[in-house]
Amino acid sequence: MNELTLIPIPPYNLKRIWQKACIVIAQMPLLPPCMRLIAIKWGGVKIKGKCFIGSNVQFDGIHPNLIEIGNGCIITTGTTILSHFYNTKDGRFYSGKVRIGENVFIGTNTIIVNAVDIGNGAVIGAGSVVNRDIPSYKLWAGNPARFIKKLE
Repeated sequence: MNELTLIPIPPYNLKRIWQKACIVIAQMPLLPPCMRLIAIKWGGVKIKGKCFIGSNVQFDGIHPNLIEIGNGCIITTGTTILSHFYNTKDGRFYSGKVRIGENVFIGTNTIIVNAVDIGNGAVIGAGSVVNRDIPSYKLWAGNPARFIKKLE
């Protein structure tokens, strides 16, 4: 699991407003996929290489710069990726890096919470809630996501 840090919510400034606007624009269903990638990159998300990101994919609006997406990923419609979470034990917000490896497939309406590392070639089933690291070349699904089988 990635290192978690207690980070206060940054104040609103012009850069943060610009990033949030770009991420909201990227959610539009009629936006071509190539323009969606550009808007997401302008929003602060790190995308390494070519990938497909469907419409209505929501990225963390507080710390989008902590999200990293590898080459060849497919992130389908309705997915939510958060790099921060609320800890009920101490009542504080924590944030950490979300790393999605290369050639990962993320099914429709998946929610990625917490600071997680999704390995290369992993497949996440539709409607899953990912709250822990997923090893490379494994199929995970469910709420919370559980190991289903090893991929060849």
